[in-house]
Amino acid sequence: MLIILPLICFIIIFLIINKNSLDWRESLISASTYWGVLLTVITELLSFFKLITFSWILVNWGLICLILIYIYLRLNCQITQTSKQNKFSEVKKNIKISSLIKLLLFSVGFIVGTVGLICIIAPPNNWDSMDYHMSRVAYWIQNHSVAHYPTSYTPQLYQNPWSEFVFLHFQILSGGDYFANLVQWLSMIGCIIGVSLIAKELGGDLRGQIFSAVVTVTIPMGILQASSTQNDYVVAYWVVALTYYLLSTIQSEKINTWTNLFNIGSSTGLAILTKGTAYFYVFPFLAWFGLYQIKRLRWQAWRTALIVVSIYLLINIGHYLRNYNLFASPLGEPGEYSNEVYGINIFISNILRNIALHIGTPIGLWNGIANKIIQIIHISIGVDINDPRITFSKIFFVPGGWSTIGITGNENSAGNLVHLVLIIICVIIFIDRKYIRKQSYISDYLIATISTFLLFCYFVKWQAWNSRLHLPVFVLFSPFIGIILSKFKKQKIAIFIIIFLLISSLPWVFCNRYRPILDSNNIFQISRVEQYFSNRPYLKVSYTRGVEFLNSQKCLNIGLSMGKDPWEYPLWVLLQQNNQQKVKIQHINVTNISAVLEKKYPYQEFDPCGIISMETKKSKQKKREKINFKDNIYVPGWDSPDMSVFIK
Repeated sequence: MLIILPLICFIIIFLIINKNSLDWRESLISASTYWGVLLTVITELLSFFKLITFSWILVNWGLICLILIYIYLRLNCQITQTSKQNKFSEVKKNIKISSLIKLLLFSVGFIVGTVGLICIIAPPNNWDSMDYHMSRVAYWIQNHSVAHYPTSYTPQLYQNPWSEFVFLHFQILSGGDYFANLVQWLSMIGCIIGVSLIAKELGGDLRGQIFSAVVTVTIPMGILQASSTQNDYVVAYWVVALTYYLLSTIQSEKINTWTNLFNIGSSTGLAILTKGTAYFYVFPFLAWFGLYQIKRLRWQAWRTALIVVSIYLLINIGHYLRNYNLFASPLGEPGEYSNEVYGINIFISNILRNIALHIGTPIGLWNGIANKIIQIIHISIGVDINDPRITFSKIFFVPGGWSTIGITGNENSAGNLVHLVLIIICVIIFIDRKYIRKQSYISDYLIATISTFLLFCYFVKWQAWNSRLHLPVFVLFSPFIGIILSKFKKQKIAIFIIIFLLISSLPWVFCNRYRPILDSNNIFQISRVEQYFSNRPYLKVSYTRGVEFLNSQKCLNIGLSMGKDPWEYPLWVLLQQNNQQKVKIQHINVTNISAVLEKKYPYQEFDPCGIISMETKKSKQKKREKINFKDNIYVPGWDSPDMSVFIK
């Protein structure tokens, strides 16, 4: 499998860095950062020349591997066997692993391994992935470029693309989407390693570092997302990497080294290139670092700030320019997710409602009481709980059955009840225990982490799916929780909490709603094609029969006439599954801002032999009799309640 080429490059980068490092975890974080930048550069350069093809991606990774192997061998000759033995013997003396630590490490490995199995067996089937995460990758492969294209669903264009860049390389080199889910899973592993390093920088001992890893791996939303093609775990990883770089730089007081500045700028850039929520998550930590710089360097602090900002901009410049050229804004199309009004009462409302996403339980009485209390508070502060100016979802509610002790396993809205309770308890203990507050930089870290959540609440509208966007916040809290638990005088209580976290996480591991292991329709028993429709099973028959009709017509150029919820990726899979020839797909009669691209080469030359039309609620009431495209008229050739196929 040629997909191993990028992974081989990563391993060699890790080996090169690890030669001068006493902690393999530091080397792994650094190697992933360099690899992430490398992948971005390859993608942007090949895209500029429209060379995103199997051959060019293979050649690029192959050449990079050869160069890295040469560098590794040259460095290897310069390091004597004696120095390596001294290095590892010195590290070995400091490591004493108890039976408890071994048990916890095994438990972490079991959860990670089981989720990894789900990644390989199950196809991508997350709702957003069917709409844009995976669909945009299919277009990039078809167009040999990540340039914008005409589409009825503009998030395919302006949403930050780094995760999909990785999907792109994996999919081209492997010939399918079998490894797409691994990106989130690898990010989960990276977060587990990263939080243990953060705990170390904050003064945590081995037990505190392991506790931090356990807290991270048992986050319900993290477990569910780690086997999907969403991107919240990926952005969480880059924020964790940035946080570690900032802490290690402050601790070592080596602010002006190029390596540190490159790592800080790169992790910032990669986080933002992955998801827009990264702006809220990186800002408090960068502000903390900036204040430290000003205190230490005075007026010279602008130099390091300029370097960090320049690296971040260079990583994002391609995406920013594509967005600016089409939407007249580097951020893309103005969304409906930002709050339209601000104020202290609005701020309090959003904090309460976002926290409420994590307090739901399977107990209806509890959910009803919590909902009533929050409504009463809103009345007292003079805020309409369902005000559309601060609410993306139409109606506020406390989600039921989505807590850590529930088993519904919805990756879009699961809450983290036990972890939320742990955060509150640990913050109270931290405030009460002066000796913990004196520990290295932990107060600053806690303030920065809380600030990430507060910034999110201040700027982003409430919606029922915000809990998935909170994943980086819970990951960032994990080192803090791990350290506080390790400081308990009665360690039996801390161990009980950690064991409870591990046990309570198992339902989320085995009972993922869309990729279950323990279910009558589990991932081992139903076909891969059927699993693509796990979120919307009623579409499977329409999609498969519509594609069969197009295949019977030997139609290879297919137009799409879809609304704002296209759910189109399964069409790509089905259309390409049994076709020996290349199928070309393009949205037609686009009415949004990307319609201008239909008039440009090569999209203006598109001549479909068939058009797939998804039925909306309005169109279901009155079926379309024809579709006009350019100078051609297309009439119904096949239809169903959800989809119609038009032919010339």
